Amino acid sequence: MATRKISDLTELVAGQVSSSDTLLLLDNSDPTDQNKRSAVGSIFRALPGGSFTTPGLGFEGRTSTGLFSETQGQVSLAMGNARLNLQKVGSTLKLDAKDSADANLDLTITAQGTGKIRLGSILALTDDVFLVPNSVDDTKVAKFNSASIPTGVTHTYVLPSNGEANATDTLVTLTAAQTLTNKTIADGVFTGTLSVADMTASGNVTLGSDSADTVTFNGVSSFSAAATFNNTVVANQGATFTGDLNVNNNIDMIDDKLIKFGTDDDLYIGYTNAIDVSYITNSASQLIIQSPSITIQDSGGNKYFKGNTTDTNIYHGGDGSSRLTTTATGITIDNGIGTPGPIEAVTNISSTGNIVATGGNANAHQLGDTSSAKLGIGRAAATYNLEVEGSIFATGSSIIVGDPTSQKAIIQKRTVGIGLHFADDSGVDQAVLDGNGNFGIGKTPGYKLDVSGNSWIDGDITINTTDPSTQTGGKIWAREIQLVDPQTGATTILDTTTAGGVSRGKVYFHSFN
Repeated sequence: MATRKISDLTELVAGQVSSSDTLLLLDNSDPTDQNKRSAVGSIFRALPGGSFTTPGLGFEGRTSTGLFSETQGQVSLAMGNARLNLQKVGSTLKLDAKDSADANLDLTITAQGTGKIRLGSILALTDDVFLVPNSVDDTKVAKFNSASIPTGVTHTYVLPSNGEANATDTLVTLTAAQTLTNKTIADGVFTGTLSVADMTASGNVTLGSDSADTVTFNGVSSFSAAATFNNTVVANQGATFTGDLNVNNNIDMIDDKLIKFGTDDDLYIGYTNAIDVSYITNSASQLIIQSPSITIQDSGGNKYFKGNTTDTNIYHGGDGSSRLTTTATGITIDNGIGTPGPIEAVTNISSTGNIVATGGNANAHQLGDTSSAKLGIGRAAATYNLEVEGSIFATGSSIIVGDPTSQKAIIQKRTVGIGLHFADDSGVDQAVLDGNGNFGIGKTPGYKLDVSGNSWIDGDITINTTDPSTQTGGKIWAREIQLVDPQTGATTILDTTTAGGVSRGKVYFHSFN
């Protein structure tokens, strides 16, 4: 081949050079044989390692820009003051970005257009370098921290679905104020303020951590399972319990509010602060207080009433002594100093003192409220309104009887054959109506009317006919008859010695002697 200048040789451009093509070389290290040749592939196997400032493979017109390798297993890319190192360290292939002129250097990997950066293996980032900055303002940064995860434990966080359609949603944070929608919380613990418009709890729920916490429900709340409230529960719209309400401590009501029972509020218990009065009001037909033992007492323990299956006691307020005690047969009344008096329904009513009524109507007593009411003294009243076994003593001056309907006042003897005696305070007879119908005044009668002593009759005496056949009347027996002129007062005596006759108008007496 003829000798030609290098400039006259055919130039191979990109795409025409292969690794087997030969290059002419000038070997300066061998003065005896400087002209040598080498394959293109060999040239690129013998590039100098270079350094950060002097790359082993540079680019025309690019100062400190190219490839270099400062040590075995390292390939670096120099870019002025910056470099990108790729190095194997142990079992790890490290990619480092450094800059000698800037302490902080960002490394950005961007796919073209809508292309994605995909990793074929697990991406493991330490939490101190796992940052998510905002695409517009890189001062807005989300940072992740795994310091609280126990050693040797892997926690997997599954991103929740916000629906089938593409939509924008916000992840829940720990401390920021957020609005949660359509969430199911299992085994949730709330230690701060919880404001819920509508809530359905299907498991155990604990609200509050200490006695200072408060739970307020302004809307309808439904608890399908057990619920524990460690402090005050405020229901501004009322509370409805369809099952039993079990309370292990006090039920405190404020002043002037009621506890109501029954659909129509038939029974309620309340307290009025203005007049300091507590009351139980019942509008039903009955109020029953049922217990084996019932005691009513004041706050100091002083009893007013006590009842059990044995007896019932009514106490005088404050002194602790029973005034009335029931027994198996009646009641016992105590005067408070240990001298009881029994009142027994099956025997007698006995008292150590008088039965005295006082008050506004103390002098007017009534036994029974109908005309058929009966009172027995010493005996059971069976027929008459008042029946007395024994004598009746009265200090009054009148005994008033009479039936205005029958126009009668009847004094009836109990037995036909006995006499009716009218005696003085010493028992001496003043008048007697004997068993034969004879009436004696001042003596025992032998006639229908028998009087001992003088009699005064202010009116006429009529002797009726006693023998209809003979038209004869009865007789007047007298030792003498004294006639008095009512106008002059002159008197005339008619006896067996009187001669002639005497006339005084209505009666004419004639003596035959």
